[in-house]
Amino acid sequence: MKHEKDIKHVPVPSAEALHVIVVEDDEQLCDIMVTGLTYLGFGVVGVGDGKALDAAAAQTPPDVVVLDLGLPGEDGIEIINRLRRTSDCGVVVVTARGRLDDRLKGLRQGADHYFVKPVDLRELAAVITNLGQRLAPPRAKWIFIEKKSQLVTPNAVAVSLTSNECIVLSLFAANPGINIQRRRFFEKLDYLDDHSSNLRLEALFSRLRSKVHEADPGCRLPVAARHSQGYAFLDELGR
Repeated sequence: MKHEKDIKHVPVPSAEALHVIVVEDDEQLCDIMVTGLTYLGFGVVGVGDGKALDAAAAQTPPDVVVLDLGLPGEDGIEIINRLRRTSDCGVVVVTARGRLDDRLKGLRQGADHYFVKPVDLRELAAVITNLGQRLAPPRAKWIFIEKKSQLVTPNAVAVSLTSNECIVLSLFAANPGINIQRRRFFEKLDYLDDHSSNLRLEALFSRLRSKVHEADPGCRLPVAARHSQGYAFLDELGR
């Protein structure tokens, strides 16, 4: 395998895949790691040194860097120091330097994990996955503030609620991800269990969807009808 300008691109398997840059000057080993990690579900770029790492990171910032220490030009320890000043990415060292002093130095400089070659790609993949999950920023969620009669979108936009809208959202908050039968809404809203009440409930949700979209065009209220029997809130709803 030859590096094209020291960067080997491999198609990212999916938009959700962790983006990994492998920094390894042994071209055959780099190819093995890139191919193996791609097969295991990551989006991977292989590079041969620190300059090529910078070029690849400028195109797509990595979630995790898999880093050899014995590199031409800038040493791997220096790269770790630089990454720690400029990036929040995870750093996993994979190197032939197996002495305790070397391992301690790498970890003290900021490596999240340290492997001595050879490394099993399945174990490396498990470490990358765990590291990516730990470093991922917390996902924004919907917040129902009952005392203020507000629903806050993941974009932090507060939407004022009517008393009936508060009632249905309190049911959703108490039953996360669960399909709630129409009759339970009817009971809480003091509706009769008839066709007219079905129409009133559908109109309530329609108005709430429109209200959310008007206040925050980037969000859609994640309420869906299920099996014509009830409704579910299909996202995390905090209180």
